[in-house]
This record gives sequence, structure tokens and C-alpha cells, in this order.
Amino acid sequence: MKSEYKSLVDNNTWVLVTAPEGRRVLRGKWVYKLKRGPQGEIIRYKARWVVRGFEQEEGIDYKETFASVVKPMSYKALFAIAAALDLEIGQMDVKTAFLHGDIDEEVYIEQPHEMDDGNGRVCRLNKALYGLRQSLRIWYNTLTNFLETIGFTALVADADMFSRGHIYIAVYVDGLR
Repeated sequence: MKSEYKSLVDNNTWVLVTAPEGRRVLRGKWVYKLKRGPQGEIIRYKARWVVRGFEQEEGIDYKETFASVVKPMSYKALFAIAAALDLEIGQMDVKTAFLHGDIDEEVYIEQPHEMDDGNGRVCRLNKALYGLRQSLRIWYNTLTNFLETIGFTALVADADMFSRGHIYIAVYVDGLR
């Protein structure tokens, strides 16, 4: 929990403020997970502070939630071409991905349990958090904008496949909803 909290603070995820009159303050919860090794041994304990996004109200806490996903035929074609040409395929996971996307709505959440400063303030989010209805969309937009700034262009047949020369990237966004 301390490591997750430090990551949230280091990424400027929120600003502590007095709750505005008449605004909803969303609740959060700690979600715990065990990372296991090949023999089932516990490698690491993980904790994530998650927003209870089901409490959000459309038009108030969020406007848009749609996040595009690469079409199955696109990545199957990519795998087939790579296999036929004996090319390498890589995969990556972005740790705390949602914390990289700036939120564009005014959203308030309670301070993480066990980490509350005791002053009755709430967190006004600067960054997306897991559980927010708009988090997948924010991360998708952040990632695709970055890819475009480094010279990748979306394919006409599938806007979630990007290319730059002979390098192809399929964007797949997954997360807690």
C-alpha cells in the first residue's frame, strides 16, 4: 500500500482540496493481488487504490468512455506475417499506465484509507485512476498521441495499428473497469 501510495503521490495524481459544495466525492478501495512465480510461490504482494467508478454519473463525473481496441484480424495478420518472415514480436506492459493520462473532468475522490491526512480534505484528480469509467479512454488517447509524436501513423484499415517504416504497433488497452 505504501509503494502504491508513493507512486500516486510521485505522479501528481491528485491535489488535496476541501470538497466543493454540492459535488460528489467518489469512494475508493484497496484491491490486493498476489504475484506468483512459475511454481506458484508468492513473488510480490500488490496493492492498488481503485476508484469505485460505478458511483460516477454521466455528464458530471465523465463525458466519454469509448476506447478503441485493435481488431482481432489485424493482430492475427500481424502474427501471420511475422511467422512467415521469421520476424521478432515484442510485447510490453506499462506499469501504472493510467497515471500517465491527464484527466479532463473535475473528479473528486476520498483519500486512500490508511493514508488519510486527517484534515477532511479530498483528492481532486489530475490523472486517471483504475476504476474510473473514462480511464481506458484517457490512456488510449495518451498512448496514441505519443505514438504520433514519434512518427508512427495509424493504418487506414485499423486505426489501432500504427506503423513507422517496418515497425508495427498494435494498441490494446486493458484495465479494471
